[in-house]
Amino acid sequence: MKRTISRFMTVFILISVLSLSACGKNGSSPEATSLYSEGLEIVQLMSEMVQSEAYIDLVTGDKGIKSIIQDLADGSYSSPRAVYAISFSDETLLTMAGIGAPDSISENLKSFIIKKTFASLMTQLNAKSGVEYLAVASMCTASKTFANENADENVIYLYTFDHAVPIAVTFTVGENKAVSASGVFVMYDLFTCDSADEIKSFFDAYDDLMVEVTEIQAEK
Repeated sequence: MKRTISRFMTVFILISVLSLSACGKNGSSPEATSLYSEGLEIVQLMSEMVQSEAYIDLVTGDKGIKSIIQDLADGSYSSPRAVYAISFSDETLLTMAGIGAPDSISENLKSFIIKKTFASLMTQLNAKSGVEYLAVASMCTASKTFANENADENVIYLYTFDHAVPIAVTFTVGENKAVSASGVFVMYDLFTCDSADEIKSFFDAYDDLMVEVTEIQAEK
């Protein structure tokens, strides 16, 4: 029991460090780095995580979970095949959260539910694959906070690859143009993402949700 608690605390502290390590990085120049580049940094960190035996041993001793992580490590994340921006209306997010009568709750609570639903959206896809995949997604996530004057709405950047599962980086805009970014491996086999239309069709069919998807041009 003590060993389990110790491992849990170690993972919690490590994830907290990874989440906070980039805070304030771009404070002197809010426009210095685009969302595309910020997301790519998270992708590369996550790639390094799953390929590090030391990190894997630190976060888990479960053979089944290690096997899933090894499958992720076999992928190549150096160059995205395509990147897509995915956004949802507030009404759609409230519907996803099961809020049938949004006028019955305060604006503050409504805003909180919208942000929480948006932030957990891609993680919920992994939940459809089972508990082990959800655990792997949690162990191998990375996040950062930075400033960007051009960020004006919450958006998901989906990085797809020829020989690896996609990685979704969720950008949430806060006060004073502070942006929180969190990356997660998307391991749900039925999630199709070979084109913007394919991604849109997936969500449109998933409880008839309306979604906007556009392809982002790669930066040199």
